[in-house]
Amino acid sequence: MEQSVLFETVSDRLDTDEKAASNATRAVIETLGERLSADESEELAAQLPGDLGRHLTEGESGQRFSEEAFVSRVDQRMDTVDVPAQDATTSVLGVILEAVDERDRAAVVDQFRQYGFEELLAETDAAVDVGERTPDEY
Repeated sequence: MEQSVLFETVSDRLDTDEKAASNATRAVIETLGERLSADESEELAAQLPGDLGRHLTEGESGQRFSEEAFVSRVDQRMDTVDVPAQDATTSVLGVILEAVDERDRAAVVDQFRQYGFEELLAETDAAVDVGERTPDEY
């Protein structure tokens, strides 16, 4: 998926302009990079279009924080106030899950389950079934 298509998809799901979608995407990706391990961030970054991957790998990876803290960090990073952080988080995660290959999708889903982030996964608009699969099933 090209970067412009990714932003357009996020924009459509959030019912906002592409600038706000770009900002929300960056905020979610940076936060995701903090939560994933360094290896997982690098693997996922390699699949993201344009310069989005660098947002996954620039921060301190492998941090431990809750689902609520994840959304709070996204909220603090977003420059736009017209998009709720919860909506931004689930929309962007859904688009990312759809954009990456099945192996990396399974790894992200598995990690989020281990973190206790099932609610965020369940609320994504991803056109993939993340509810009952294990990484080996992708």
